[in-house]
Amino acid sequence: MNKPNQARTENCVAAERIEAALKRLRLEDSKLGERLLNAAVAGAVAARQPADTILRAEAAEAWNSIRMVIAHHLNSEEDVVLPWMKSRKDFPPDLILRTCEQHLRLRNLGRTVDAVSFITGSNEEVTKAGTALTAFAVCLDDLIDGEERDLFPMIQRSLFGESSRAGA
Repeated sequence: MNKPNQARTENCVAAERIEAALKRLRLEDSKLGERLLNAAVAGAVAARQPADTILRAEAAEAWNSIRMVIAHHLNSEEDVVLPWMKSRKDFPPDLILRTCEQHLRLRNLGRTVDAVSFITGSNEEVTKAGTALTAFAVCLDDLIDGEERDLFPMIQRSLFGESSRAGA
């Protein structure tokens, strides 16, 4: 009799942790919205005119405005949300796979941008980093759209189904 109660308690704690993570992720998504457009434009313009120091500075500023938020965002999803999704028997594997692939792409693009200083890098390096910054912003925008449209509602349904079964 003690095992079912312990399992329910563990499920409730896990559900609360996931709900708190989703709330933070949605807040981060909304913070990133406007910054993504700025990053995409700044990266594209710097890539086309890498010798322009003002455009380089704008690209650096755009990257710095999203870098820390997205690092926290990806870590939170990878450390909390993805393991929970993978533990669910009823969770669609295509959503898990898509999330993992998008995270990998974002991390690779982020490394490309981080490897270059927009301020002191060569024109060739700035072109490469600017192009990667634009791709990063577009990929992140796609990720956020997918989260809001598919992933987060599926997590909510899974959580709601779990809590209704636990009360039965």
